[in-house]
Amino acid sequence: MLIHLEKLGKSFGEKIVLHDVTASVEREDRIGIVGQNGAGKTTLLKILTGEYQDYDGEFSVTHGVMLGYLEQNAKLDATLDIYGEMRSTFAPVLDAMAQMQVLERRMAANPEDASLLAQHDQLQNIVDAADGYNMDVNIKKVLSGMGFAQDTWEKNIAVLSGGELTRLRLAKLLLEKPDVLILDEPTNNLDIQSIEIITATVRNYTGSVLLVSHDEYFVKETGIRKSIFL
Repeated sequence: MLIHLEKLGKSFGEKIVLHDVTASVEREDRIGIVGQNGAGKTTLLKILTGEYQDYDGEFSVTHGVMLGYLEQNAKLDATLDIYGEMRSTFAPVLDAMAQMQVLERRMAANPEDASLLAQHDQLQNIVDAADGYNMDVNIKKVLSGMGFAQDTWEKNIAVLSGGELTRLRLAKLLLEKPDVLILDEPTNNLDIQSIEIITATVRNYTGSVLLVSHDEYFVKETGIRKSIFL
């Protein structure tokens, strides 16, 4: 079990938005969150992603499980190009690599200092955990898979269309390889090409998927097999 909800509830003042929601997410589950407008679908996602921490009932995520949330309007850095935005996902890795270079020079000058080796090993673990040495290979693979041709990689974030921005946000999430991909109306106001690319990406995703969508075609084509009714 990756996620478990037990009698989950959420109120805003006297208004009850969620009541007595019990559900679980297992590995490779593909679950649609179903409910009328105002039923609390987005509220539930905000609890799952930690934005709301004041709620009734119990919510737990198994230790080590990573959740990836595709926010509709998540901010990107308008000063960067597409490739630079992707590399920003690896900021801790790039920082660790820079520190390792400094330590290696210090280790060469002080080969008997065991503390330097210990620090270097800690940084090496950060790089290895993120597959940092294959960073650019993975970035190029994901960008190509998300429909970004190589001649667009230097395109500035500020001039991207809505569809391109959504695809780029999803591309960044895919680099992190979350165990559970959480999507809130991912096809809203997108062009046909972007919808087709995102549909294929979610359909082929090997982790679990939690989805809120009014797009019946998208729900069907992405292989949603279970539902949480609100």
